[in-house]
Amino acid sequence: MKFLMISCKKATWLVSKKEEKRLSWHEKWQLRAHMALCSMCRRFEEQSGFIARMARQIHVHETLSDTSKEKMQQALVREH
Repeated sequence: MKFLMISCKKATWLVSKKEEKRLSWHEKWQLRAHMALCSMCRRFEEQSGFIARMARQIHVHETLSDTSKEKMQQALVREH
């Protein structure tokens, strides 16, 4: 059972890693066991997921129109 017990520091690192790429089966079980016992890390996981979703939404909405891109390009050409 000791191999499943991890610190909060490692749990938060695994939560962050999970956002970027897939966890190994061992890491998944370690995180699951820790989350079953630690409400603070569960809260961190919720907040981290919320921030990631909001960042993806902002990225989708923050694209320039073709007209705006063309105006920026013309302004840059005029400066040089």
